Amino acid sequence: MLRLLFCLTLMSSLLPLPASAAKQLYRFNVDGRVIVIDNVPADLAPLGYEVLNSQGLVLKVVPRELTDAEIAERDRRVAEQKAREQRIAKQREADNALLRLYATPEDADRALKRKTDDVQAHIELQQRRKADMQEKLQRAQQQAANVERQGREVGPELRADIALITNGLEDAKQKIAQRQEEKARLQQEFATLRQRIEILQEHPPGTLPEEIAAE
Repeated sequence: MLRLLFCLTLMSSLLPLPASAAKQLYRFNVDGRVIVIDNVPADLAPLGYEVLNSQGLVLKVVPRELTDAEIAERDRRVAEQKAREQRIAKQREADNALLRLYATPEDADRALKRKTDDVQAHIELQQRRKADMQEKLQRAQQQAANVERQGREVGPELRADIALITNGLEDAKQKIAQRQEEKARLQQEFATLRQRIEILQEHPPGTLPEEIAAE
């Protein structure tokens, strides 16, 4: 008998509910007034509403339509977030590449020293060349002055030597200036790299500068 009652109860729970029990209602708030109706009028749908079951329980909330200004603000925030995510991805790629080169600030220091030592060697080479050219120019100019004091014209060969030495001297000066600029550029570049590597010792790759400044 108990088994029969259990089976009948189970079967009744599986039967479809009557139409009245499955009916949904829609609740609107119109100018402070609550309206509950059995359909969604086209003029009220943009206001948003709640979907209720026959017992008045909320099944779903349909938000109101956004205004043009709200849509513009939403789109702006979405675009801003997308741009931020792209910046993070780009920064993460650059950070990982940097850490593959220099895992610690000390690695960057050693690399900078090697590079600046090489540049300094070129500077010193050109400085020796410059000093040599200055001595040669001084001797050639002295020779030309002696010729002129004797009332003779400086020959084309000596003039050509003076011009050649002068050009070599200017070339040495120019190369020294270029190497000095390169050295300064390296020092500035590695100072920036070292600062970023120090940050990456405490923060994950892809961390944006403004996130660190906000801490």
